[in-house]
Amino acid sequence: MIHNFRHSLEYERSMAARADAFYNDVLGAKIIRRFNSDSDEDMRMQREDVDVLIERRGIEYRVSEKFREHDYDDLYIEIYSKYPDTPGWVITGTPNAILYFFPSSVYWVTHKSLSEFCVNKLFPAIPRADIEEIFETHKTYLSKSIVLDNSTVAIKLVQAHNHDGADWETIGVCVSFDVLAKNEVQFKKM
Repeated sequence: MIHNFRHSLEYERSMAARADAFYNDVLGAKIIRRFNSDSDEDMRMQREDVDVLIERRGIEYRVSEKFREHDYDDLYIEIYSKYPDTPGWVITGTPNAILYFFPSSVYWVTHKSLSEFCVNKLFPAIPRADIEEIFETHKTYLSKSIVLDNSTVAIKLVQAHNHDGADWETIGVCVSFDVLAKNEVQFKKM
């Protein structure tokens, strides 16, 4: 299945009103500043995986927004933005928080705790052969098991076959919220 990058971008931008309402109504944000134009500054912030700045209770947060069209009991984490040379947003990003918008809920995930878990435990536990397998077979999904802290954990590798004038592969992993909680990733369902 080809992933249309422009379509995904348009979907994300169409969700801005929902996200802004959440920031105002649920979080009580006083300032919302989006980086969704193609200006140089906005593109710089996008490369740092910062979609919006919000001010809440006098504190400014750099927020990365993720939108999923279906409710899942897992979090999608990008390993490679462009396989094999460009690391994913959890490595290169600089937000304070990742807000994951599902149709029926929103999760606030602390970027630092997620990044530390991925770099120190999750990514090293995924065999390189599994990454190469999904890439070489051109599959979209690949269910695997890995070992974390002497426990077997089910994961799903996901590959997006991107096309937007150029072709590239994005590879990520879906991990259950239970596994994230057991590994001290700080998140809250809101």
